[in-house]
Amino acid sequence: MAHYRAYLLDHDRHVISVANLQCADEQEARERAQQLVDANDIELWQLDRLIAVFEAAASRTSKTAGQGRPQRTPRPTDK
Repeated sequence: MAHYRAYLLDHDRHVISVANLQCADEQEARERAQQLVDANDIELWQLDRLIAVFEAAASRTSKTAGQGRPQRTPRPTDK
């Protein structure tokens, strides 16, 4: 089992909370992280490698309305 982290982000892209995921592979980690998306975006990481960003419906709506978001900053790792 591999260790992944799913970061729940607020509208300013700050980390609200983190979910530690033990998954058989990256595909399982992606599926589990996708399930965490609700009103906030989720970033899925394995150590210092960003795997995917899962956007909440509200963020996609604000982006299309021309309300760009700041660049994301690297998340801490558990090396």
